[in-house]
Amino acid sequence: MSADELVEDPSPEACVELILLGPMCSTGDSETATFAVPLRITPADLLRLHMEAALVLGEIRAEVRRAEIEYQRRLDRWFEDGRVAVESREPEIALLARVLAGLRRQVLTSV
Repeated sequence: MSADELVEDPSPEACVELILLGPMCSTGDSETATFAVPLRITPADLLRLHMEAALVLGEIRAEVRRAEIEYQRRLDRWFEDGRVAVESREPEIALLARVLAGLRRQVLTSV
């Protein structure tokens, strides 16, 4: 059935009746009672609900994808910053190694 046919056909036998059950505390007692709420949904309502749910799920997927892309960008930036920091320390380490070698030579020659 197309969406137009569903809207044009409000026949009660085409409707779905749901009974929602839920907890409801009784007064003065810790026992839980249940209540039933009948809900009639037409085929048009079901189609609309399906379309709205698909739209919302699409939006959620898009938001998750945007968050993943942003996370990956930040991770790449942190990785690059860390790599630059590590590479920039290499000359300092080499300089310290030369200073230590010079101090060792000086100590050995003065003894």
